[in-house]
Amino acid sequence: MPIENTGHEGGPSRDEMGRVELRIKRWLPFPLALAALLTLIAFSPPPANASISRDAYEECLLDKANEARAAAGVGHLQMAHDLVPELREWSRWMRFNDFEHMPSDRRYDILPSDWRTWGENIARHGNDDMPDCTPIHQMWMNSPGHRRNILNPAFRFAAMGTYVDGSGWWATQLFFDANGYNATCAGTFCDDDGSVFETSIETIAAAGITRGCNPPVNTLFCPHDRVTRGEMAAFLARALELPDSGDVEFSDDNRSAFEDAIEMIAAAGITQGCNPPANTRFCPDDHVTRGQMAAFLTRGLSLSSTSAIDFIDDNDSVFESSIERLAAAGITHGCNPPANTRFCPDDHVTRGQMAAFLVRALDS
Repeated sequence: MPIENTGHEGGPSRDEMGRVELRIKRWLPFPLALAALLTLIAFSPPPANASISRDAYEECLLDKANEARAAAGVGHLQMAHDLVPELREWSRWMRFNDFEHMPSDRRYDILPSDWRTWGENIARHGNDDMPDCTPIHQMWMNSPGHRRNILNPAFRFAAMGTYVDGSGWWATQLFFDANGYNATCAGTFCDDDGSVFETSIETIAAAGITRGCNPPVNTLFCPHDRVTRGEMAAFLARALELPDSGDVEFSDDNRSAFEDAIEMIAAAGITQGCNPPANTRFCPDDHVTRGQMAAFLTRGLSLSSTSAIDFIDDNDSVFESSIERLAAAGITHGCNPPANTRFCPDDHVTRGQMAAFLVRALDS
């Protein structure tokens, strides 16, 4: 199947526009020549029908980009839903015309009037029967210029537009920053639309268990970020409606925004600390593993029943008993669906996963 991709590496600011447009014109022949070369390679004919909707594919591209940005320590992108139709149209145009970037006049008509910088990636993959967007995302991540666009900290917004038919998938990404621009989004947060955890995230937001990850505006939830021990304390203190208590003091949480919540869960016996046997520290910035999360929830919910479920990877874990109690309560099914023979106790918990755990815990 033909696979092609090309991109503008790091879009210009307005005062750089003239110089950058000149450089783009000089760069353009090479990626187009590369694309032409790739199309000469013979592949098997693609299947006839797509196995994923365009909406899901575009949300997948955003999720994958944000996963990569989280791993690189870069802030999350918000989906610019109002720009998606225009990018879908451009992807369709590429399908029936030429595989190339938008001309500058069209791009500037699409961008918000107060844009400050932009970047653009385009790609084609000849398989129209993909379960998700991983192949195209990986193509971009394996290309230095496209990767720079995806990981560029100057970009705060992105729109993804796709087209699919028997020829395969055609995709356009437009990254940008703009003063005063508000991304249109569904629900409470702008970065969880289409996520498998969206319903759980909305549920804990409605219950006041979470406020978001970008105070004070709190338009984002950051579902792919790893949960810290401090954040875990806040989630649990709100979910369990723990009373204020200041009779437990750790030496390393005085400057933490989660100090009150940490003291609440300590007073409730949900945590003892992170440096046994002294347990004088809480380590609020450390990330929580799935095994640790099992222990937090088991203590917080006073779970006692063990399960007949026996995961194959927790026998040597100090959290085995907590994991089995969590499974008995139906709060976890495992980490390798549909078999679910493993729990992955040493994997870190993301904020999206934590939302799902909390909803199941409260339902139980």
